[in-house]
Amino acid sequence: MPKPPLSKARPSPATAGARALIGEFTHIRGQLGATGDAAREKLKLLYSLRDVPMTRADVLSSYHDLLMFLRAYPDDAAILAEAEHQLGAFAARIEAHKAAHHGAVASAFMDSGIVGTPVSNVFTYLFVGTIARFYPGRLEIDWNAYRKSETANVLAVLSPVVSWHESDAIDNDDDFDPQVWLRLSRGQEDASLLDALLGLLSTSGFSWKLQEILYESAEIPLLWTLSDFAASRTGRRVPLDRVFFQRGPAVSRTPDLRADLTRPANPLSALPPAQGREYVRAIIEVLGSRCRELYPLIGANPKEVYLHEPGRGVQVVVYGSLFEIRLPLEASHGFMLVRNGVPIGYGFGAILFDRCEMAINIFPEYRSGESSFIIERLLHLFVAHFDPRVLVIRPFQIGDDNEEALESGAFWFYYKLGFRPVQPRVRALAEEEQARIAAERSYRSPLKTLKKLAKSDMFFHLDAGKMEGYRELSVARIGYAVTAFIAREFGGNRRLAERASVRRVARVLEIADWKHWSADEITGFHRMAPLLACLPGVERWSLRDRRQLARIVQAKGSRRERDYALLASRHRRFRDAVEQLANETTPPTLPASSWPSPKSPNAIRITSEIPCETALS
Repeated sequence: MPKPPLSKARPSPATAGARALIGEFTHIRGQLGATGDAAREKLKLLYSLRDVPMTRADVLSSYHDLLMFLRAYPDDAAILAEAEHQLGAFAARIEAHKAAHHGAVASAFMDSGIVGTPVSNVFTYLFVGTIARFYPGRLEIDWNAYRKSETANVLAVLSPVVSWHESDAIDNDDDFDPQVWLRLSRGQEDASLLDALLGLLSTSGFSWKLQEILYESAEIPLLWTLSDFAASRTGRRVPLDRVFFQRGPAVSRTPDLRADLTRPANPLSALPPAQGREYVRAIIEVLGSRCRELYPLIGANPKEVYLHEPGRGVQVVVYGSLFEIRLPLEASHGFMLVRNGVPIGYGFGAILFDRCEMAINIFPEYRSGESSFIIERLLHLFVAHFDPRVLVIRPFQIGDDNEEALESGAFWFYYKLGFRPVQPRVRALAEEEQARIAAERSYRSPLKTLKKLAKSDMFFHLDAGKMEGYRELSVARIGYAVTAFIAREFGGNRRLAERASVRRVARVLEIADWKHWSADEITGFHRMAPLLACLPGVERWSLRDRRQLARIVQAKGSRRERDYALLASRHRRFRDAVEQLANETTPPTLPASSWPSPKSPNAIRITSEIPCETALS
């Protein structure tokens, strides 16, 4: 989250004093238990800040982030208690700020996640429905932002869901106002207008997917005021058995990540669904209060939640995805990073056979803590409990179109761990930069160079002998192969292709009882069948290999998608067949003369044919 801009107005003596105390505190906060003197000085400064009046947004934000860091990295019980006490009083400070500014919250607090401040955003339908259930009546359409928007359009939702005669008002009233109409249409006086809109969608008779398309096409900005302490980043905590006090300095980076990853990891414990629901709620609130969304986390499955505790007060909560949002081949598991009960980051790991794509974000206010230790333990968790051999980081994570990652030095962080760029040209540039850094201690890679370094995926192979290069399986080619298969054998009729593929695959894999599987397992089978039907050579596999593939199919729709990830990663013949299909598939291209002009409304038509061997015949 960017820091709020400093006001140009001359600060009051109280504000100047608060800034001086916070500046002094910021200077020593990174001395994590280094000496008893540092801890005593921190406590002294904390006591000094307790009663200092603060009404400037930039000062309050810095003060808040300082308290949150101390809550996650306390030197001792006294600092922990005082930080928690002052955070508990933060809502009153926001109210004092509002009073000093004639009842308005400074725009600098928008989307900050601080208790008592607003969040405004165009959220996904999945997130909106979830938060609306958690906090009925608290989430509302941001009508000010709506009227300023060039794309927001509530009518895109209303027109398809209202009754026949109601459409006369929408179509024939030149002054039709959706805000007035929603107020008239709501069934309960205390319901928000957003609740009324969501009620129209949920009772429309449309499938959830169509509801989602209708809602998100409207691009409706929402306003959520974080009046609930536990929903804000100020107050959100997760259960913790024992606090870890920072009695010594921060743990340094491991000298050999590859050797470290071969050691046994602490357990990954599956949580009961009731507990899983609480952790799902926690991560949705953590992201929503910061105006962020990540689909594997917004769509986390409460029946597949794991807890991993590598030590030093760190917890990693791992989430499987709801069946409805699972990916076709990959198994995507989101995670929340926690330090002493405080959520400090999030991300996901997407498993595809022996590859794990990682996306990791530690919130800025916690990055001066033990970030290296936490990220190393996170990588260890995925290697130990999901069986990948290759870890991959995408360009966005290291700074491509991501200023936050550029500023944090993400590229060099991963480079020092042993990750290397996939593209040879970028790898050569990194080696040149590394040599210059080694030769000139004061040298820092300029922003222009960092942006070039961020133009390639980075990878880390557990086998040091395989770090010369990496070629990734293309899921896009798999998608094109299935498209060509359906077009060639079924004239483009996808329902017919699905039914025929299910029969064909069931016969070849000898799955006699699939109709007795759970509803999600059956749906998963129907979704996977067209791909399986065009995999080369499956009918020639051993009975054991075919039965293992049947288990993989069933696991894709099971309660725990981690089972699918592990089974798929261990089935070499399945992986080889998918890779062969991808390698034999040529991505479609258009002749230069076929490209439409920029003004043409016509979609690009794919003209090339994709070869696809149909083996399951």
